[in-house]
Amino acid sequence: MDFWYKLIVTGLLCIVLNNTAFAYINAEGIQIYQESLHLSAVHKQNLAEDINRYYNAGNLWEVLRQEFILPHYEDNPIVQAKIQWFLNHPDYLMHSMTRAGPYLFFILQQIKKRHLPAELVLLPIIESAYNPFALNASSGAAGIWQMMPVTASGYGIRQNWWYDGRRDVVASTQAALNHLAYLNSFFEGNWLLAIAAYDTGEGNVLSAIRKNITNGENTDFWSLPLAQETRDYVPQLLALATIISHPDQYPIPFPPVSNAPYLAEVDVGGQIDLKLAAYLAGLSLKDLKRLNPGYSHSSMDPQGPFKLVLPIESVEQFTENLSNSAFSDRIKLSSRPSALDSSFTSISKQAHPTKLALHKKRHVSNIQELLTTPRVASAFVAPVENYSLQPGDTLYMVRTGDDLERISRRFHVSAKKLAMVNQINRYQSLHLGQKMIIPTHSNNQDNVQHYALTPGDTVYMVRHGDTIEKIADKFHTTPEAVRLANLLASNQLEEGDQLVIPTHV
Repeated sequence: MDFWYKLIVTGLLCIVLNNTAFAYINAEGIQIYQESLHLSAVHKQNLAEDINRYYNAGNLWEVLRQEFILPHYEDNPIVQAKIQWFLNHPDYLMHSMTRAGPYLFFILQQIKKRHLPAELVLLPIIESAYNPFALNASSGAAGIWQMMPVTASGYGIRQNWWYDGRRDVVASTQAALNHLAYLNSFFEGNWLLAIAAYDTGEGNVLSAIRKNITNGENTDFWSLPLAQETRDYVPQLLALATIISHPDQYPIPFPPVSNAPYLAEVDVGGQIDLKLAAYLAGLSLKDLKRLNPGYSHSSMDPQGPFKLVLPIESVEQFTENLSNSAFSDRIKLSSRPSALDSSFTSISKQAHPTKLALHKKRHVSNIQELLTTPRVASAFVAPVENYSLQPGDTLYMVRTGDDLERISRRFHVSAKKLAMVNQINRYQSLHLGQKMIIPTHSNNQDNVQHYALTPGDTVYMVRHGDTIEKIADKFHTTPEAVRLANLLASNQLEEGDQLVIPTHV
């Protein structure tokens, strides 16, 4: 899904009137929305103009090659060998450039802000192929910049159970470029040494320099006795810059990228479930996570910050839906567990999960914190008093065109039973976003397999005898997708666990 967009016109200021906060221009190159409330008519018009400007902007690749300032050593045989490698693997470049599309303009602006070489925008292609979810299992490096935990922490990057800022493209880019600026200063403006140090560490580069001085040898990058990985690393970057600088000589058709801002950051004002956020914005969960890869679980850190990156075309829809009272009530958090959380607590107590087991699986030391921390369930408030949510039940959000009969056919539950469980009139109209508890715990597996669930609709309560494979098969997805969505390190499940089912994601 294409979701790039244009930044609000330079000079727009933050205006506060009648408790409504408008966007203001941020020098960081990302549009900030301080509060997710209704946008004014003027602001909506500005938004529409910015989107139009985005689609009429020139190609960033054309601009980028004009911004390059480093010598590329095109005649160096090592650089030539790397150029040939890229030419022999065009799919690698195409996949990398496609992933980079949503982030390139922001990263280039951050580079220009720091007066760094524009060539650095290509570094994540070598590090991670611009995959924000990339993880080096052996070193522990993560994100598009492949930052190590200690390095990231030194630049203020948060890393906890809920969030890993190394995967957050906005946060990690700022930290990585600050680190590169430091390395350049450390090596007194020698960018080849600074880039080498980004790969192997300044200590290793300094040690190689000292060794060459002792042996009376040159101390330029090409002469240093560095590890082979690092000796390849710098020429790879120079080779990429050379290819982009000479499109006539190296005609690789990079996917076009608009030379205009496209990141919009919305402060949602509190913890929100990501599936609900995607639903409100009209996005798939996959698209939302691609712009918000720092979040490790199904919702934001309850301690904040509560920032969400969205395509500019989705900002108005998201803020309008979020400001609607029906939606707002479902995301405002309370210090007390919701009725539905209480149901979860009751189920968990029935299943007798131990604190130790919960701690091992969720990395949460307090069972009450686990059971009352809003995740997918936080978007709903249980409408029943006499029905107790059972393991295997489904939580459903009403979509356009739904009625009780249609929902009952989809889940193979009688309309009468649905009305009774949710304490509603069987013949009353349903409204968009209305929460529904579907008593699917009594359905056998064959029945469940006949209907298709939609993204954002399902939270599944594990029942006795369930396995990852059975649940995945039941909802027509894969065990790997279920494990990834819930960040499960093993196949162990306990009755009463809450699982996000990533159907069709």
